[in-house]
Amino acid sequence: MTDSFEIIGWVGNLILSIGVIPQVYKTFKTHDVSGFSWSFLLMWAFGVFFTFIYIVHGDIVKDEYQYPLWLNYLVNIFATSYLVFAKFKYQKK
Repeated sequence: MTDSFEIIGWVGNLILSIGVIPQVYKTFKTHDVSGFSWSFLLMWAFGVFFTFIYIVHGDIVKDEYQYPLWLNYLVNIFATSYLVFAKFKYQKK
């Protein structure tokens, strides 16, 4: 049986995962990356990547897997990777 805290974790991480999608879609459609600074994008990218590694390592060591966190961080790694790519490709020189 799933306890209420696990449900809260799933709901929260689904919201966080879905929350980045409109920004990725808007950037994909408009190619407007002027609102993103390099410092923000790179700190966000490295932050989610390192946190994901930390979570995965902890889960493996404890043999308790927090799949809601995995979903959130994987979606954010892919989204951030796209936004970094878009910033590199579409920024005005």
